[in-house]
Amino acid sequence: MEEIWKDIPGYEGRYQASNMGRIRSLDRLVRGVCHHTGKEFYRKAKGKILRPGRYCKCGHVSVVLGHGAAGSPVHRLIMKTFAGEAPEGMEVLHKNGDPTDNRLENLRYGTRTENILDVYRQGKKWRKLSPDDVQAIRFGFYCGISGAELAGMFNVSPSIICSIRKGRIFAWLK
Repeated sequence: MEEIWKDIPGYEGRYQASNMGRIRSLDRLVRGVCHHTGKEFYRKAKGKILRPGRYCKCGHVSVVLGHGAAGSPVHRLIMKTFAGEAPEGMEVLHKNGDPTDNRLENLRYGTRTENILDVYRQGKKWRKLSPDDVQAIRFGFYCGISGAELAGMFNVSPSIICSIRKGRIFAWLK
């Protein structure tokens, strides 16, 4: 597959994203000040492929676009460049479940629920609890086990157990 590069919206002429999931800076002039004379000068900075760093403990990667800026998640930059801004209530999903695989063919927009269900379909856990764990917790309530005991059994806080019981989390799981 041929690698296609496009300007990242908001960073035109400075940074580009590729359909292969890479980000690069472009050749540019950088302003400097001589420390001897105090005169301003410009030098040419050569563009390069940016090396992404870890964005979060779930494995997503990010790059810094501009001096002093916060890291931008690569998967969001790729989708913004090739598919436009995310529709309201949507987020970027990785089809194969690998958060470091940011190829355009592996990304799509979807809801938070679709993202969570994708993770479970891939046999992974979204958080500490799997759907089977949640069913076991619900069965524990049915059997009269206290929330504190269930929290200890599943190594989560009692507030998580309470949220499951009240339907604030995992309500989608029937």
